[in-house]
Amino acid sequence: MRRIQRLDPLVAQRIAAGEVIERPASVVRELVDNALDAGSSEITVSLEEGGLQTIKVIDNGSGIASDDLPLLCESHATSKVRELDDLYHITSMGFRGEALYSIAAVSAITIQSSYQGERAYQITVDNGVRGQVQSGGPASGTIVTVEHLFGELPARRQFLKRPATEANAARLVVIQKALAYPERSFRFYQDGKLRLDLAPTTAKGRVLDVLALTQPVADSEMVELSSQSDRFTLYAVASKASLFRSDRSHIKIYVNSRPVDEYALVQAVTYGYGDQLPGGSFPYCYLFITIDATLVDFNIHPTKREVKIRNHAEVHHQVVQMIKEQLKRSIVRLTPHIQQEPIRFFEPNESTVSSPRPSYTPKSSARPTKPSGPIDPQWFEKAREILGENKSQSSRSWDEMVWPDGKEEADFTYLGQAFNLFLIAQKGDDLYLVDQHAAHERLIFDQVRSKGLSQNLLAPLSFEVDRDVDEYLKAHIDVYLNLGIKVERREEMLWELVAVPALYKRIEDEVVAFIRENTADSREVEKGLWAIVACHSAIRQGDPVDRHLAEDLLTKVFALEEPVCPHGRTFVVRLTKDELITAVGR
Repeated sequence: MRRIQRLDPLVAQRIAAGEVIERPASVVRELVDNALDAGSSEITVSLEEGGLQTIKVIDNGSGIASDDLPLLCESHATSKVRELDDLYHITSMGFRGEALYSIAAVSAITIQSSYQGERAYQITVDNGVRGQVQSGGPASGTIVTVEHLFGELPARRQFLKRPATEANAARLVVIQKALAYPERSFRFYQDGKLRLDLAPTTAKGRVLDVLALTQPVADSEMVELSSQSDRFTLYAVASKASLFRSDRSHIKIYVNSRPVDEYALVQAVTYGYGDQLPGGSFPYCYLFITIDATLVDFNIHPTKREVKIRNHAEVHHQVVQMIKEQLKRSIVRLTPHIQQEPIRFFEPNESTVSSPRPSYTPKSSARPTKPSGPIDPQWFEKAREILGENKSQSSRSWDEMVWPDGKEEADFTYLGQAFNLFLIAQKGDDLYLVDQHAAHERLIFDQVRSKGLSQNLLAPLSFEVDRDVDEYLKAHIDVYLNLGIKVERREEMLWELVAVPALYKRIEDEVVAFIRENTADSREVEKGLWAIVACHSAIRQGDPVDRHLAEDLLTKVFALEEPVCPHGRTFVVRLTKDELITAVGR
């Protein structure tokens, strides 16, 4: 008896559908992609009962010809790919020819469409059973209605969440698509109520509109970044260093208008910010990469959330450089601009209202209390204005800010260490706070430029690289040899790290990771590697520093032309005597 037999076509169809259609949000994703490919400028999505009862997508695109309707829900039927080579020049959102076929296998789907304003026609496919093409539908565009999703697959329904949760997941899909197409309008209805209305706007405007749905962000806190290469362009809407969060949830990557899960590029964004953000903090960054279609492959997974980029290392490097170069942190200088009110450790008595010098009556000697008066509703905007003034004034050069001349002997008094993080020194009428880690990092950065002798590793480290890095290393192996780093090619796209200078010992893995992601010129490679060594060898924040080491460190810091760490961060804050006197109201 034969144990192998052909599956029933409907069973095979539903198995295939399971890879594409997991929940109502999957249906919305595929139908919105089709609407975008049709050139729609207005897209409306409507769900009933979380999409289990009804999902409807309405667009004003070019429509579907009546002759094409019978083929819509056939396996691998698509208008976007004709031959094999087309897979390597994908410019449309859809291309696999699986979406409508999969939806039709697990629901009743009705497609009504008017092709370029002609007479409208419609067709219904109910769980794989095809109906006849009939007349009727919208005056223009297309309406796709999906009913009773997984109605004949109760086991699949059991894995779904509550209707409200499923509806929210679908809404997030619409938001993802809207971010990539800011010039188009998107609406989302849930059980007849409008839950999302995004009007056409600019790319930055769309990001701000989306952020405003949950946490309004001021326009001034976000900046636009851009960079262009021969075969790709970068554009990002990103937060300044003053605005950050504790997770990566707002680092979004788009490749050719598709949201993708690409951790290496998320990592590139965080590398770009470097030490501008506190440890464990992450920026808001919406990065849009437009790349030659021949260099990307989305034909990896049915959901098209994964992508292979042939020049991945080049893109990675360019993202890091774009952020580093265009998001410079301004030089810090603490300058009071307003006369602050006294800090209220006690409740004010009635004389506070009329007296120009308020007197206070203790309420409790146990601990300070909060003021009882109303909080100024404009305090947040006023604070932003003050910070803005500080930033504009702090952008002056170090010469204007009287940074000590490195040619003169550093005459200063070391006062001590604060929080095991800052070294405090007085020079004349100026007080300096120096970030000990960043300062030591910079000094080591200068030392490692001497390029020490190489030492062979006991066991060479093997590592694979992308094709563009492979080609780069073959042509520019001398870039690393000049730094004392020896790499050898074992076979195509397989290399070994053979020798490194003593300063690179114990961080060979970081060196390998850097080599795998970089195709930059020699200067950038040198700078990147030096920064890695300095960062790993420097005094850490939280380390106690004895007086001898602190004074030696400060002497060298004051001899620098500019106090900037290898990551581009200024690590010194200067306070004048007059500023301190003004701050305390003397």
